[in-house]
Amino acid sequence: MVVLSTNSPIIACFDYSRQVRIVDTDASGFAHFSTYVRMMEETEYAFLRSRGLCVVLYDDLGTMGFPRLHAQIQIHSPLVFEQDVTVRLRLTKIDGKQIVYEFSIVDELDEVAVEGRFQVACCRFPDHKPPYAILTPEFVMDAILNDDRALAEN
Repeated sequence: MVVLSTNSPIIACFDYSRQVRIVDTDASGFAHFSTYVRMMEETEYAFLRSRGLCVVLYDDLGTMGFPRLHAQIQIHSPLVFEQDVTVRLRLTKIDGKQIVYEFSIVDELDEVAVEGRFQVACCRFPDHKPPYAILTPEFVMDAILNDDRALAEN
């Protein structure tokens, strides 16, 4: 089994459960490889929402977002229609310039079916100009690094 983990420290964890839908499968009845990337993106978006953020952000200077610098997946065993899965996000790097998420998609038996990794950067999207990378704003860093739910439970 190929393991994509970089042995990086885990800064934050987040689980997202879903079922494999018919639209996720190909003619063979297995989930299409693009489905795994979409599942990881759905999990990233849910993680950001859990921290009071969105994948598209706005401030006085305009629109910001988190385009991928790098994405990879390793499929260990295919998923099938109506299979229940959990996508486990592990935030392993956030340094102001980039964010790295590692993912495991596990089946009902908690066995890893797919592993993946996203490396993203915060970018500004000006009107009628190409996007450009910016330092991740402090309010984004604070929201990602501070889990208010965990603080409220303690």
